[in-house]
Amino acid sequence: MMFLSRIRARICGAVLAAVAAGPAMADVVALLPVKFLDTSGEAVDQGAAHLARLEDFGATLAEEMAAGHDAAITRLDAATVAAACSPETPQCLVALARDRGADRALFVVVLKTSTLIMQGFATLVDTQAETVIAQRDLSFRGDTDDSWTRAARFLARDLR
Repeated sequence: MMFLSRIRARICGAVLAAVAAGPAMADVVALLPVKFLDTSGEAVDQGAAHLARLEDFGATLAEEMAAGHDAAITRLDAATVAAACSPETPQCLVALARDRGADRALFVVVLKTSTLIMQGFATLVDTQAETVIAQRDLSFRGDTDDSWTRAARFLARDLR
């Protein structure tokens, strides 16, 4: 009996110490600006639409990744990245994310090869070890607001 009461006392002490310490610090993921490459050769200039979709893609990705997850998502804007990293080398971008307090950095590129074929490439990097944690490739169909949003949601769920 004495042995069990000592174990209970240790467990209670450990639980109380954990509660007193407060919640664990959440991981911070820095989402760098989503890049876009259009090799479709379409005659119609869709630059403004693509800029808006890139912004929405990043916002949706950040919101969906943060939902129900213990990570805080911070978005680095293009101006901050350009000011800190010219040229944008991987080493500089990872260091920038780390300097901003991020434990991980997420790099995303969307490639448009035609009106119907879009691809996304995501790389999640540990900013301290400077190693790749995860890589995801996805294909999505259609160059529409809805298809980009669905792709961002899917990618976020996959990375969570």
